[in-house]
Amino acid sequence: MIKAYIFDAFGTLFNLDEGLLKHIEHPAAGDILAYARTKQLSYTWLNSLMQTYRPFSEITRIALEDGCKKYNAPIALADQLSPLYFEPTTFDDVLPTLEMLQKSSANTGILSNGTHEMLQSGIEKNGLSDYLDGVYSVDDIGVYKPAPDVYEMVTKALSLQANEVLFSSSNQWDVAGAAAFGFQVAWVNRGGVFRESITKLKNVYEVNILKDIVKITSA
Repeated sequence: MIKAYIFDAFGTLFNLDEGLLKHIEHPAAGDILAYARTKQLSYTWLNSLMQTYRPFSEITRIALEDGCKKYNAPIALADQLSPLYFEPTTFDDVLPTLEMLQKSSANTGILSNGTHEMLQSGIEKNGLSDYLDGVYSVDDIGVYKPAPDVYEMVTKALSLQANEVLFSSSNQWDVAGAAAFGFQVAWVNRGGVFRESITKLKNVYEVNILKDIVKITSA
């Protein structure tokens, strides 16, 4: 029985699409943002392996500045791009899903690499506060996903077994980490992309829209 529905934040609930770049006129802004998304992951993994820690907001800033250098854009452009991570929109299927879960007795929450400040800003901007029981940030333990200690924050906080938690993420590396920890996992594949071998596990379910995670409880 699923007793908690936990969600990744960026890319799963929060949408950082190019619609947020309308007020930024530099032609390389989209390329820089895409580059930074990739380097964010690399830098979090490196920090975890080196047993060092920098908050995700710092890593994001570094990745954006590196993107500016790569695309020969002024470093000051990072000042315009950094706030996007504090002001994301949500995907269209997010609010209907959370409204549906609110009617159940299950616990809900976010588990993210993002800092508490970044997450709370996105939650408040999009009116999600009333639909989430908890917000879990790697800031509290100083190590990034997919380290098992990150996923364990949820089971410890809620006094649950791993298989009583359904974790949803659009990121396949995150799906793999959560599944290895023992969560039931929904891979949210909105774009219909190729499914990598690391997600082909018995406790991983593929959904194309977020609200279909509710069907997993009866699978």
